[in-house]
Amino acid sequence: MFKLYDIHGPLSAIPEPTAVTVGVFDGVHRGHQDLIKQLSALRSPLSTLVVTLTAHPSFVLGRRDSEYWLDDREEHLRLLFEAGAKYVAVLPFTREVAQLSACAMARLLYDKLNMRALLLGYDSRFGSKQDDNFDRLPLLASELGFTLLRGEPFLFDGTPISSSRIRESLLQGRVDETARLLGRPYSVCGRVAHGRGVGHTLGFPTANIDLSQTRKMLPLEGVYAVKLRPQTSDLRPLTGMANLGPLPTFGIDKPTLEVHLLDFDGDLYGQPVEVQFIQRLRDTVRFDSVEALQHQLQEDLNNCQQICRQDAGAPKQ
Repeated sequence: MFKLYDIHGPLSAIPEPTAVTVGVFDGVHRGHQDLIKQLSALRSPLSTLVVTLTAHPSFVLGRRDSEYWLDDREEHLRLLFEAGAKYVAVLPFTREVAQLSACAMARLLYDKLNMRALLLGYDSRFGSKQDDNFDRLPLLASELGFTLLRGEPFLFDGTPISSSRIRESLLQGRVDETARLLGRPYSVCGRVAHGRGVGHTLGFPTANIDLSQTRKMLPLEGVYAVKLRPQTSDLRPLTGMANLGPLPTFGIDKPTLEVHLLDFDGDLYGQPVEVQFIQRLRDTVRFDSVEALQHQLQEDLNNCQQICRQDAGAPKQ
């Protein structure tokens, strides 16, 4: 049932007693990071183990129509290890798993993952609500001999950080706020592909990013100051401005992500890259002429340069 990993890759079994926490951990935001830090504080003589679900329970149970992820699969594992997990157990979340009661889930963790401490998130329900024996967990903990604990919320501006709060900030284009909630800039990954050549004709050549392989939700359409990091070369992160969405001035309705890079004249075609969203500059609008668009793009470029200079000098989260 569980797929086990440590920093080096897949495992066949967990060799020592563990302190466990369970959740989707979508985006591995600062609240998740703090919960894993609380888990790590319990570890002597226990090893930190994070159980992460492969699907949002609300999607599996039909309470919403689609999944909006804040990270990709490989990124998700990497972020959990960076947050302090020694082991990660991936649990395929199905309707059958969703029907497990709190005590049945705890017994499964105890038997399969050598669990000796269970740390629940401050708002975690843990187990099926249809067969809810959550209140019996302390009795089961005493019977089996594991410690049961409840984590403390991590507050930002007086409110707990949550994945839904981050998704809302992205839907409104507040990527600077998103970065503060995550503890890092929000980004998407894709390969640089040949585009339509529109940017080149305007004097602002762009790298067209193919996002077909990412599961991550995108911010609100618009023009953004960004940083682009090539993933297979030693190039430093490159500053740029990006258009996310259609190109209405040219009658192009299909959403695209096109990045104009500042002070770069190389060839990135075919390379996998990461695009980090730094700040939203404006809406995508239709201009009456190409000249008006070119004038606006130059203004965007000037704003982008100033924003990225400020971001480079800002203290890291």
